[in-house]
Amino acid sequence: MLKATVLKSREKDMIYLIDYKDEESMGKKVILYKHGFMGHKITPHRMIVNVAHQLVELGYTVVRFDCIGAGDSEGDCSYTTLGGELEDTMVVINYIKENLKPEKFVILGYSMGGLITSLASELTETDGLVLWSPVADPFYNFYYLLGEERFLQGLRGENVDFNGDRVPKEFFIGLKNPEYQPLEHIRNYKKPVRIIHGTGDTDVNYINSIAYTEVLSDVELHLVKGAGHGYDSIPYQDELFENTVKFINQIME
Repeated sequence: MLKATVLKSREKDMIYLIDYKDEESMGKKVILYKHGFMGHKITPHRMIVNVAHQLVELGYTVVRFDCIGAGDSEGDCSYTTLGGELEDTMVVINYIKENLKPEKFVILGYSMGGLITSLASELTETDGLVLWSPVADPFYNFYYLLGEERFLQGLRGENVDFNGDRVPKEFFIGLKNPEYQPLEHIRNYKKPVRIIHGTGDTDVNYINSIAYTEVLSDVELHLVKGAGHGYDSIPYQDELFENTVKFINQIME
């Protein structure tokens, strides 16, 4: 079953979906999905939708949303900033806590969503985190992803064309600020963190996930051999889903 809600964040309308099996299970064990860079609540290949179907059948409630300026939410690309997406995420988290009142709560963050999840980890109580291909260092990772010319263009205060998406000049402000360094914010997190990353990822190299394992106490990393950032084959996705379900079951026990 699906319920759609509109929340207000940064004075704009933000789309929020709740996926659940039945009224009895709705909201008891909640997984919040945080999308990645220039992403949305569906993901490539409908990956989060497909794994959500499996999780819902197990009795979990899966929440997905589009940040302001992304997907179906209001706003344009200028709203795509680390601080803005963290603010949007906290709006959704607070709504979940106040309205669903979950017994167990896990955040699943993909790519830049893993970075935002890490920043949020010290701002709210969770029972664990699952990170797909997370960014560990925003400044150097987006330099690597965008390439020198486009990255320097962004630092000069210009919008950047990235595969047909407009990366706003606002995105580049403060990428090295301490408040946006995920490893510094997650290093004192004591609950389980489970990470999945493809070894063939050329957008966010899997060394990012290894960096997470160096600062966390309760962490497990599963590497999907050969998979790229989008897990662009059914076997890669099957392995991603299998381990996601396994990790969430571990945390939710």
